[in-house]
Amino acid sequence: MRNFLKNWYIGSSIISAIFLTILIFLRILGFLQYHEFLIFLAGGSFSSALFFVFGFLFNKRISERISRLNDVLESYLNSDGKELYSNSSSGDEFERLCAKVENALFELKSSERLRNDFVSSMSHELRTPLTAIKGWAETMKVGELIDFSTVRKGLEVISKEASRLSHIVDEILDFSSATNGNLVFNMEVIDILAEIEDSICLFKERASVEKKIFNYIIPKSPLYVYGDASRLKQVFINLVDNSFKYTDSGGTIEINVSEENGKLIFKVSDTGCGIDKSEIPKVTQKFYKPKKTDYNRNTSGFGIGLAIVKEITDAHKGSIQISSEPKIGTVVKVFLNLVDMDKENSLT
Repeated sequence: MRNFLKNWYIGSSIISAIFLTILIFLRILGFLQYHEFLIFLAGGSFSSALFFVFGFLFNKRISERISRLNDVLESYLNSDGKELYSNSSSGDEFERLCAKVENALFELKSSERLRNDFVSSMSHELRTPLTAIKGWAETMKVGELIDFSTVRKGLEVISKEASRLSHIVDEILDFSSATNGNLVFNMEVIDILAEIEDSICLFKERASVEKKIFNYIIPKSPLYVYGDASRLKQVFINLVDNSFKYTDSGGTIEINVSEENGKLIFKVSDTGCGIDKSEIPKVTQKFYKPKKTDYNRNTSGFGIGLAIVKEITDAHKGSIQISSEPKIGTVVKVFLNLVDMDKENSLT
């Protein structure tokens, strides 16, 4: 507000100075008599005083409202850690307001595009299992015209696709809860290695079926963190699943769990398609999916998996680090604070 009023005050002073200079110049040249000069000077001074007082009050009200709009827009733009796309740190309040309005419009357009992409992806993801379930249900309605092996295969497909639907619904519900700040956590001291091992077991058979090399290195001694076991397992499963999803047959997925400076480091690396470095900061944003390129062919999903991972990690006061190169692979690290059990036992 001060900058806005200061600029207005400087402008008003310049106008008054120009007016006074013109009067003096006309008096010197003899175009104005002395009494005329005094009359114009008095009238100009009175008008300037009125203009300054009423202009100051008017501009103050405008400036206050502009400052309020600035605060509202800044709160919106920074609510999700968004960066300002225009330089709004310099200039007066009006210039910053213009920059923030531009940023807000950019964010609204981006959000609208991402939501449309999300709806399109959700429709596609839901249609696929529903089509399979409906197709096999219609086939098995024939009854005696099909053999037992066909029925069994159909039931296996229906069971598999129903589980897939359940996973999709759970993912959407979790994301909705995370977005609204209603994600529930049952925090307690847990053996995190046990949860990691349970998560890894789910992928041993998948690695064999998909003909991918699956290696993991886990410490033998237990490590403890304060957190929600099921939510952390969700983080580990999601990250490993992503590595499998974007790695072709013959590729390698490796998990390495280590301890460093009081933190657990869960590292997942793969030799998959990778993503461009410019997209790495965006992959944990809601609805975001890497662009379709020659090195990234599999873009199924809603673009909310890593957003949920980040929400859960943040809730545990941890952090996530991603590095990747196209056609080379991706490395994701999750950092969690370890609990010193010796210290905990001494306190109890």
